[in-house]
Amino acid sequence: MVNRVPRSVEEMFARLGEHISLLDEFAKRLFTDGDERYLGDLAGKLRLLVCEFRAHKPLLLSLIDELKADDSIILGGPPMFKREGTPSPGDRVSLRQYLQQIAYGTRIEGQGFVTVSKSDLIRMIAEQYGGAHEDWALDPRLEAARASGLFIGDMPAIVAELRVTTGTVLHVARRILARGLP
Repeated sequence: MVNRVPRSVEEMFARLGEHISLLDEFAKRLFTDGDERYLGDLAGKLRLLVCEFRAHKPLLLSLIDELKADDSIILGGPPMFKREGTPSPGDRVSLRQYLQQIAYGTRIEGQGFVTVSKSDLIRMIAEQYGGAHEDWALDPRLEAARASGLFIGDMPAIVAELRVTTGTVLHVARRILARGLP
């Protein structure tokens, strides 16, 4: 195994700015122009920035930890019945907590009702639509959502959900970048 040369916080901070610039461009292409060819690329950028799994340390979350930066957001959405231990609209949560919120639920034959977190949705799209790699088979949770025919506004429900999540990640990242390095 080769010993890696660590990068400085300053270099990683600069890289965050570059990745956020690309994420913003992909968001405009996908959400404003309606060019779904950018779906995998946008999800791939989000995966790089905010998805924690196995040994993967996402850039934005790692910098938040390193800088001890405030990544809190206030959950939006319609009023809901408050469930014990579950954040609801109006609650202040960290970006990590936000990403664990349910993106959608669907019924899968043989599995019943299953839910998908925002982080899981990002990973599924990135890993199955060319942002990280191109899977030969789709996760049944993603396929069920895709096949549902459900649109929010003028876009498929999973794309609309990704739009909200992307806006939140961009908001937090821009706040971190504007704060600068200590």
